[in-house]
Amino acid sequence: MQLRMSASTRARRLASLGVAGLFVTLTVLLSGCQPRTDLSPVGADQPRERTGVKPVSFSKPPTIVALGDSYSSGEGTPPYDPDAPGCARGASAWPRLLGQQITGSTVILLACSGAKTTALTTSFHNQSSQVEALRALVVGKLKPDIVTITIGGNDAGFGPTMTSCVIWRCFWTGRDDRTREYVTEQLPSLLQTAYSQVKAAAGDARVIVVGYPDLFPSSTANTCKWLDNNERVQLTGLNNDINRVARRAASKAGVDFLSIDRVLDKHKLCTKDAWIYPVALTGAGLQASGHPNALGQRAIADAVYDYLAKGD
Repeated sequence: MQLRMSASTRARRLASLGVAGLFVTLTVLLSGCQPRTDLSPVGADQPRERTGVKPVSFSKPPTIVALGDSYSSGEGTPPYDPDAPGCARGASAWPRLLGQQITGSTVILLACSGAKTTALTTSFHNQSSQVEALRALVVGKLKPDIVTITIGGNDAGFGPTMTSCVIWRCFWTGRDDRTREYVTEQLPSLLQTAYSQVKAAAGDARVIVVGYPDLFPSSTANTCKWLDNNERVQLTGLNNDINRVARRAASKAGVDFLSIDRVLDKHKLCTKDAWIYPVALTGAGLQASGHPNALGQRAIADAVYDYLAKGD
């Protein structure tokens, strides 16, 4: 059974509005997502006292290399590194915030916004492939001790899916079945190959696949007028499918998997105190749509730090 609002219901509504009315409606819908829409950092530089957390210790200051897509590059947390235009490697990206918590560590951010699994082995946004850059570090002076990666969301088309939810309805072309089929049948092999390539290039470094956080609120916490309950269930299911596939692929490739499903609990998209940027269709917030703000980045950094502290 496909969970979706009746096509005729929304079609009649949009037809009655006309073009001008549609733009007004979109403005109203977006305004119901989240009050904060600017891209200035949010509290990332504020020191946080975390009691009861075991300090992470290494025999020497570690080098941390972050690979993957916008969920590692720090999209939505400018200023961005000028030497990698298009990659949106943000000042408050969670790998950099993680490094701030580990004394003497070095963080090298190779992740690039918009990256698919192909960006690991081919040039993307005029940057060397991420695996090639990792391999160069291994044979150089900055040998990595920890390599993290988030990848797969862009392969599955998660971003355009969320945009379609705002414009009309989720999977309005019937893509839901095709997307689910892609995630369950094609993405697993892509991810397993990608993780294996990273592991092979990482030398003796520990490779940690970091999952995607659960972005979507409960039905009672939802403040977005564009997100009905059926759509919320659809999107949550797709997010869960991607994480489930990534966990299995990581296991088969012999690398770690860290679930961060709950790091945004009480602060998900479309809640009153969201740590996720609202979905935008135009303007400065377009690229940041659906990405963690600096507080969300901090929450992910804390989750990875805690994982390292456990020493699993």
